[in-house]
Amino acid sequence: MTSNRFFCSGGVIRQCLRQHGWIGLLYLVGLLFTVLLPLFMSIGDEQPRVVLKSLFDSTSSGNELQKLILTTVPVLAGVMLLRFVQRQGPSDLYHSLPLRREHLLTSHVISGLILLLVPVWLTAGVTAWVNTSVELPYIFQINDVGSWALVVSVLTIFLFTFTVFVGICVGQSLLQTVVVYVLLLLPQFLFMMIGRFLERNLYGYVRVRETVVQYINGGEFRSNNNVWENLSPFVRIMDNLPQRAFSYMELLAYLGISLLFVALSYGLYRKRLVEKATQAIAFPFLQPLFKAGVILCAMLILGDYFNNAGTRGANWSIFGYALGAILGYIVVEMVIRKTWQIMRVRALVEMVVYGVIMGLVLYIPVSGWLGYEERIPTAHSVEKVYVGREEPLGGDAEREAYYSQDRAYITSVLNLHRELVRAHAAGEKMLSKNLAVESAFIVYRLDDGSTMTRRYTFPEKPFRTELTKVMEAEPYKTVRYELDKLQGKAETINIQSIDDNERRVVLTNPKETREFEDILREEVLSMSYSEMQSHRYPLGNVSITNKESSFTNNEPKWKRELSFNWPASYHKLTGWLEQKGYADKVVIDAKDIFSIRAVPIITEELEPYQPNQYIEDYKLFKSIQQKHKAITIEDPKLWSTVLEKRRPYSYTPNIAKGTYLFQVKIKPLFSSDPHTGYYYFTPNDMTPELAKALPAIP
Repeated sequence: MTSNRFFCSGGVIRQCLRQHGWIGLLYLVGLLFTVLLPLFMSIGDEQPRVVLKSLFDSTSSGNELQKLILTTVPVLAGVMLLRFVQRQGPSDLYHSLPLRREHLLTSHVISGLILLLVPVWLTAGVTAWVNTSVELPYIFQINDVGSWALVVSVLTIFLFTFTVFVGICVGQSLLQTVVVYVLLLLPQFLFMMIGRFLERNLYGYVRVRETVVQYINGGEFRSNNNVWENLSPFVRIMDNLPQRAFSYMELLAYLGISLLFVALSYGLYRKRLVEKATQAIAFPFLQPLFKAGVILCAMLILGDYFNNAGTRGANWSIFGYALGAILGYIVVEMVIRKTWQIMRVRALVEMVVYGVIMGLVLYIPVSGWLGYEERIPTAHSVEKVYVGREEPLGGDAEREAYYSQDRAYITSVLNLHRELVRAHAAGEKMLSKNLAVESAFIVYRLDDGSTMTRRYTFPEKPFRTELTKVMEAEPYKTVRYELDKLQGKAETINIQSIDDNERRVVLTNPKETREFEDILREEVLSMSYSEMQSHRYPLGNVSITNKESSFTNNEPKWKRELSFNWPASYHKLTGWLEQKGYADKVVIDAKDIFSIRAVPIITEELEPYQPNQYIEDYKLFKSIQQKHKAITIEDPKLWSTVLEKRRPYSYTPNIAKGTYLFQVKIKPLFSSDPHTGYYYFTPNDMTPELAKALPAIP
């Protein structure tokens, strides 16, 4: 009955194949349905043949179903084949046979691998044969089939052996299934939840994702190299296939980990008691780890929930963490003891101990003990620095272009950084709804090769002096306005009115485009801090499309486009456009106006503001007009004032008293109906002449 040579039992293998053969059949049908069938579905269509980079991307719907089958059937096989140690009756029966435990486990593992790997290679063989026999609407090579079979085989082995290992550690099939998927998702979950926790409670903390941008069929794909997210196989399979294939090193790592799980399974199975069948945790030494993990996850989930739901400070977050510890402990105790009657003095003490330990695990990283918030590099240790409003993304060359080695700029950034940290330590970091908000993403490249990253959101006014020195510097403007892409390689420059898309000019002459880019770059670099922060309505919008470069790796057209506002403060640019006769074709002035009407905005009469609420400009004007008669501005001189000082419409709950909403109707160039725009006019923008024409706001 037992083969010492193969260290297994042929009878047990045959019994497993007879009893669970439906799993292999299910896997075979699923793979054929999601891999082979989509290749036939487009036969006869008069469409050009499509080159497949992988059998994972034959069709989008088949791809999703294929990944679902890949992540469920191997786990199902592991659960079903380990039921002989999870149920008391089969456990007693199998362990009463004249077989060593190594024979039992080896027989079930071999049975599972047969049930799972044979369908994979049958599917690969049939697919390769069909590809050579039938002219399919898709083009792929035999190497693509072999690569697909290798990846699926390795992932199948990993998921199956991991499920077996979990099954040895727990004593219930349902719990085994839940624990498998929880552990597969745990790295991604912890990375996300702990990152959000640190971003809320650690000043300046930011989750940095080293990202490489690739362009596939004209679309942008960001590949994430974060090790914690890559450690989540479920996310790796469901989110990244087929765009990001598994490398040979990854496959070798998965095989090595699979062998480790098998070795651990043998070692633990030798120590496992038969009586542990139907018990939640088969080994007492795993119970503290299981409890701590459940409690920590519950604290993170409820703490995050109450932080998002509460608007009264940090007390709700603390309440959420405490409630998470209590509920997490209650749930895990009921699972382990298989009863809801867990109330006893020891359980209460244990719950307090676990809660305190997990609370310290969360508190210590955000406390001042580690000195994270006060850590600022010295000027001589900084080789280069990046400052922007967003994380620097893109390829290596693009990222490096945005780092500056200018020592004066580095000093200005460090001064801003020190002032932000000082204000936070002194309790001055509170944001006010009446103050403008600025954000800064700071990345230091240090002389020891390390990188230090911080992100801050803060009120603009208290830090205006430090911000001015940073934002008026050329490195900052290069990052914010992507000036490195103004290299005289423009294919087209589109200058268009923001109010009316019929008023536009397109420059294609190489001499004019080079002159325009040079003047635009000069204007941007000469902008003052106040001009950069100005909310004045621009004269127009500039869209520049660069020529495609041989180094862009199929970079799509939209990625080669740059957008700039054309503010009235760009006097040299405006003069150049006037000289060329282009300004009159774009800029709207009083002669282009049909009519201008205004209504006062009274915040008390507006509907209560809700987060993420947005009211269309014309709806707000119509609503106010029903309560207050719209005032028509007749004087063309005042029309010029309105056009000069207007501000873009933006519905916010903090509207200054004395603000008006203007409706401006613009004469069309080609269409029959006028273009209508809505703009704000604040008390600071008001002139004495315009104030006389408007009634006082009640």
